[in-house]
Amino acid sequence: MAEYYYFATTLPMLRMDGDPPITYSDFMAAASEHLSKKDYHDLSMAVFGENSGGASIPIVREWQAFAGRLSSAINRVRASRLGFSGYDAGEEDRALEERAREIVESMDPLEGEKAVLSAYFDFLSSHESGSPFSSKALMIYALKLQLIERLRAFDGQKGRAEFDRLYSSIEEDIFR
Repeated sequence: MAEYYYFATTLPMLRMDGDPPITYSDFMAAASEHLSKKDYHDLSMAVFGENSGGASIPIVREWQAFAGRLSSAINRVRASRLGFSGYDAGEEDRALEERAREIVESMDPLEGEKAVLSAYFDFLSSHESGSPFSSKALMIYALKLQLIERLRAFDGQKGRAEFDRLYSSIEEDIFR
């Protein structure tokens, strides 16, 4: 696994509760100048919300698996709350199930989405061991940067306006 001492030391620190200090596109532009073609290809596979099964770095596949397990746990909690049966409990991961329960119990959808992104961020942070200069560390950085950008893209007022518009549309369809 390649080490990228210079490039990694130039990257600003990421915090979930702060603004992104660099854009993802700027990060990728800089990465294209410093990484080998293979590592850059792998880095480009580390994309939030897309299938990244083609990456050779296991952390990307591990992150995707975690995201799938969290989504399944959230679905199980929602189904249980709605009284639906037939959803298997899945593998026993009490911490993940508890996190899913906290997310579902959030009355505000925006807060629920923030909690999901926070869970992703925490998962990635827990895998930041080894060399901070490795291509694995850069993959984690890329994913975390995308999470922060997504979080900062939320606008509560626009979201509420869109919700109200959709809700009104549904009401109109029901009462016609």
